[in-house]
Amino acid sequence: MVDWLVITADSPDIGRGVRGYALVWFLQTYFGRRKVRVCTPAQVRCASDLTAKHCLIGLPTTLRADELNRLASQTGNARFAMFDYRDQHELDWSEDQAPALRRLTDVYLKPWFEPAWRYDLRMGLLPVRRYTRFSAALRLDRALSKLGMVDERRYDVAFVGRPNQTQFIHEGQIKRVEQRAQWIHDIKRLAPDLRFWGGLVGVNEGRRKALDSKFGSVDQLMHGQQKVRFSTYYRSLKQSRVVLAPGGNVPWTYRHYECLYSGAVVVTIDYRTRDMLTPLPRDSMIHVPDGAAVVPAVHEALDMYHKRPQLGTSNAAHLERFLRCGSYSKNRRALIDRFVKQLRED
Repeated sequence: MVDWLVITADSPDIGRGVRGYALVWFLQTYFGRRKVRVCTPAQVRCASDLTAKHCLIGLPTTLRADELNRLASQTGNARFAMFDYRDQHELDWSEDQAPALRRLTDVYLKPWFEPAWRYDLRMGLLPVRRYTRFSAALRLDRALSKLGMVDERRYDVAFVGRPNQTQFIHEGQIKRVEQRAQWIHDIKRLAPDLRFWGGLVGVNEGRRKALDSKFGSVDQLMHGQQKVRFSTYYRSLKQSRVVLAPGGNVPWTYRHYECLYSGAVVVTIDYRTRDMLTPLPRDSMIHVPDGAAVVPAVHEALDMYHKRPQLGTSNAAHLERFLRCGSYSKNRRALIDRFVKQLRED
């Protein structure tokens, strides 16, 4: 028997990240490879021994309702949970699968928690992928800092990224908002005195036409290059007083952690009631309510930067209670404890 059985998500249109390998790596970090077994739905159909203490089922899945019912008898007294890495608000099961899955468990894990969800389920949180290059950048940063090599804060505000449309839930309906482009547009138009680094990258012709129709010419919103190296991106964050963390395809994004470690003041999509598995230092960030203007938040953040010079240090210390150099570590137990706790019955 293993401690953890992870059944990967299965659909022709999903990549490795959605299948659940970030979750597998997370569990292996704390429990070791021998305690974590990974199966595809095809392997589940052929397996005769699937006993485990915990069984995590990735969605979407090709497992039929009868196969899910059989899985319950094969796994003994396993504690079940569903997980879903898809960047969407909707639950990722079929109408036929829903009753069988609900009989197995009422725990449904996603990368972020949205207070507007009304699914009659215990919505929990998933670990997100951590990047080796980010941890390497933090280690280099700390080594240079010990040598007295600290970047000068040359910019007032920084952001670079693709112009993703962020999905919000408004009055029970999913609404797509050009939050990233809107924030840059407002800063450029309403606060031209601020020294801004970055802009939109990776914009194809179709997206550019759509943005032009909404904002007029978007030349001023664009970064000078279509692609920015990570080292350039992260150093520019460290050279800024305020950094922006708008939403991604949905309200969560891993850039929150990059921004917090940079030592700048973070202006974020509203996370006062939203949540991620690695908790954010909410009181040390400036939150922009959904649909609100970003420029007042930027000015508030600049004021906070001058009034709280140790803010960056305290934000990094907050994250290091859960992470080690921005990554998961078996020596940092608070995060795995938080993950496991949400799988327990009330």
